Amino acid sequence: MKVVLLDDVVNVGVAGDIVEVKNGYARNWLIPKRYAELATKDAVNRIKLIKRAAESKRARRMQEASDKFSFLAEKEIVIAMKSGTENRLFGAVTSAMIADEIKIQLEVDVERRHIVLEEPIKQLGEYEVELRAGADVTGKVRVVVEPLRKSTDFEQELLDKIREEQEARDQAERDERRKARKREVDYGDGEYVEGSEAHADDDADVVVNAEADGAAQAEDSQDKYEDHEEE
Repeated sequence: MKVVLLDDVVNVGVAGDIVEVKNGYARNWLIPKRYAELATKDAVNRIKLIKRAAESKRARRMQEASDKFSFLAEKEIVIAMKSGTENRLFGAVTSAMIADEIKIQLEVDVERRHIVLEEPIKQLGEYEVELRAGADVTGKVRVVVEPLRKSTDFEQELLDKIREEQEARDQAERDERRKARKREVDYGDGEYVEGSEAHADDDADVVVNAEADGAAQAEDSQDKYEDHEEE
């Protein structure tokens, strides 16, 4: 199918070109997205207007890319990867991954094709990755590829947290028992009598509440640990 491109399309042509493409590609992508229209007599007669409009779009896109590159010049993104001996990665960092991380970490949309990698990054380290939107629109972004933290480190942190929460709960219970004994001494003249129903209920409520709070904290940490184990 012959179409007239209304905008620049990578690996197809630039706005104003008349190109032959597969029917499905034209009907399902180029035409619905307004990247092209059928090469009718009317469309061919409007090629000059199409090219002029495309020049304005192109200039606007270049300015937007230049502004993004300027912002990224002093920034860095960190990508954690599994690695083995000699800092070699299990896998590789690609331009698509870098584009995704720039969007996630810095909230900037950069087209994948504007990220220039001669080959995917396959080792841990720090890299200055080139950005290029055109001959005169270039930039760089700093990419730090660091080792993915081992799961055992995460597990140990959870275990330490569970242990700390348990110790805090035990200490709270000891404090409450000391306070209860002090009240028994302070009110031994009859206002507070050891074993009296009212005060016994008060003390029991305090201890139960402390135990419930501590148990909830420990259960939350245990749930996180078990979720991690299931992953």
